[in-house]
Amino acid sequence: MTAPMNIQPAPLSLGTKLGYAVGNVGLQMLIAAMSFLLMIFYTDVALVPPAVAGAALLVGKVWDTINDPLFGWLTDRTRSRHGRHRVYLIYGALPLAVVAAAVWMVPPGLSPWAAFVWIAVTYTLFDTVMTLVQLPYQAMAANMTQDYDERTSLTAFASMGALLGFFAGSVFMPLLVRAAPDARAGYALAGACFGLAAGVAVAVVAWRVREPATTVNAPPAATAAAEPGWVSVRSTLLATLRNRPFVMLVSAAGLVRLGLTLVQASLAYFVIYQLQGDKGDLPRIMGILLAVVGVSLFVWKRVVDRWEKNRAYILGLVLCCAGLVALYWVGPGQQALVTGILVVVGIGMGAHWIVPFAMVPDTIDHGHMQAGERQTGMYYGLYGLVDKLARTLATVLVAGMLELTGYVPNVAQSAQALQGITAMTGLLPALCLVLAIPLLMAYPITRARHAAMVHGVGAAAPAHQSEHTHRPAWEPSRTLPGGGHDFAHSR
Repeated sequence: MTAPMNIQPAPLSLGTKLGYAVGNVGLQMLIAAMSFLLMIFYTDVALVPPAVAGAALLVGKVWDTINDPLFGWLTDRTRSRHGRHRVYLIYGALPLAVVAAAVWMVPPGLSPWAAFVWIAVTYTLFDTVMTLVQLPYQAMAANMTQDYDERTSLTAFASMGALLGFFAGSVFMPLLVRAAPDARAGYALAGACFGLAAGVAVAVVAWRVREPATTVNAPPAATAAAEPGWVSVRSTLLATLRNRPFVMLVSAAGLVRLGLTLVQASLAYFVIYQLQGDKGDLPRIMGILLAVVGVSLFVWKRVVDRWEKNRAYILGLVLCCAGLVALYWVGPGQQALVTGILVVVGIGMGAHWIVPFAMVPDTIDHGHMQAGERQTGMYYGLYGLVDKLARTLATVLVAGMLELTGYVPNVAQSAQALQGITAMTGLLPALCLVLAIPLLMAYPITRARHAAMVHGVGAAAPAHQSEHTHRPAWEPSRTLPGGGHDFAHSR
């Protein structure tokens, strides 16, 4: 029989949504600080050559190609009295605080080789613990409700929490650094404070949010339980990759993440060297950008309630592209023009903060219908993998651009270096966003189709009945061994 989807018609309580959002405050605080400031900390404060820093960060992502899907598979098969995913938040909060602080504590006077080892080890440890916490945190959302619009509401709360964390990471860290006697001590102090805040935020989610009773100790599918470990990982991974809507979404979101991380990693260089502002301008400009994103979240929530999610996402990308292209022609001292451009960019970015995270659970429902087993961890593992690979690739690209164009820290830059900085801040990110739009245009899950899909999977049917008894009318399928259905090759 097809497993029911445990549809939860009642809306989530305000306390549950707020408690869940607190986790994003802490997690996104760390992500923002590293996206905006980690590379410039390595190059201008720790005085590590850009190529060395970029290569060391890449080491962590080689491990990341394994740990995201592996940890996703692991969480799907975790059985604990604390819940399938919540247990990782309970025991991961303290280690996350420690390793997040260590990233910002590069000892002075290291040789390039020693600096490479230090960065590679500390960042890889951070990435591992972050994955073990963030992945289960995200996967909890897919099981909290299966209502198409209630997911958007939960995502709006989580996005607001993420925005607050992003604001703290990108704006408060520079302020803390400037308040310290020197930049190196300031980054170490700010890193320790942010690590502690992230650990506390994760602990709040573990205390306040509970997983549905049906997911706490539910046994895995019989076939998966009978498989050897690696075979089970591989089969779960392949089943996830056969989910066509998910692959389309994660590919588009990965391109968008690549583009936006290029902006984040290059913006400090752009403000200081191209705009010729001082370091006090950086938190102000970041604050304006994130304030616009925050206000736009309320608008995007209303847009998504009335439009299809993919169309709302496309509209946001178009607005963001327009602003990023305009940044290429900004000259020194044009702070007012930059502010106006960032308003347009921020409105567009708001769509990325809310829409794709509301779409992922819909693709998980599709995968449940397709394979007959709900594997939230693997989906979020692959989504996280693509997201973090995009972040790292962006950081490496920025580091390579600095090295290639002759960047020298803390001095006026050559015309070649400035051209590279402006291209990495505007034109190349815009290209990444444009490439994501065709994938979103072809994304097949609409509100009506999701309702038909949930109804089809929720209605249990005997295995001997025709597949048309519980197959939604919106896509053809072929029968898989074991009674599941494959919708991956339709359209």
